[in-house]
Amino acid sequence: MDINVLDYLDKDSILLGVKQKNKKQILSHLLDHFIKKKKIKKTDKNEILKALLQREEMGSTAIGGRIALPHARIDSAKKVVLGLLVSKEGVNFESLDQEPVNIVALLLSSQKEAGLHLKMLAFLARMLRDKYFVQQLKNSKDEEQILALVKRHQKVMR
Repeated sequence: MDINVLDYLDKDSILLGVKQKNKKQILSHLLDHFIKKKKIKKTDKNEILKALLQREEMGSTAIGGRIALPHARIDSAKKVVLGLLVSKEGVNFESLDQEPVNIVALLLSSQKEAGLHLKMLAFLARMLRDKYFVQQLKNSKDEEQILALVKRHQKVMR
């Protein structure tokens, strides 16, 4: 299955210029943003945050290279939700390499979407391994620029 990240990522899924400095604050802030943009229900926030933090307890999803891929499969997810947070300063995500994280790609999906969930995680990890691409994301001025970069980079990967 060929994945098109732009089927799941739009302007309302992207956050820039965040002030939060740690993992729990960042995840909570992303979920609040998703609630505001009607991507998840307010009543589901605690369940989702709990699932994300439980996954983090098993091992940080900060994969090195200043990237984190927090993810959860939850019953309340009716569709795949993908968010991208870009922090120029970096946040403490308890990364194995002890480096701050500049890019957080948050993935939520239902229990029924196990195959798509894994393929999306693999695709995001491959896409975000490119240090030059990550630097471009970090230097982006707005959501449209990020979407254009993702679109261009995705074409190169195929």
